[in-house]
Amino acid sequence: MPNGMWERLRGARGVEILAALALIALLALLLHSSGGQPTAQKTELEARLERTLSGVDGAGEVRAMIAQDANGNVTGALIVADGLEDVAAYLNLQSAVMTLLELDASRVEIIGRTGRFGGSQ
Repeated sequence: MPNGMWERLRGARGVEILAALALIALLALLLHSSGGQPTAQKTELEARLERTLSGVDGAGEVRAMIAQDANGNVTGALIVADGLEDVAAYLNLQSAVMTLLELDASRVEIIGRTGRFGGSQ
């Protein structure tokens, strides 16, 4: 190490730097071991759900994200749809997701592209 750098690393600030480097190394290791893109790729289940929900009247284009626990059980779903101008499209999407994924309404979030249903965004 260059002169003086070791002394700087020994101080409290150095501990922070070492902790940050260790965290970066851990994240790099996790990304490498999981193929580099842990959540960027769409699962087959998400793709099938998107195709199915896009057929719901008033839904328009649909994007789906499914949360799963360590055992692969579905724990929640986020649906983003172009449509949702009326409450029927929202309720039909919600009902379909609840049925297909066996989830309670509290585990399903339906959002329109311009914001949440009923919102002014």
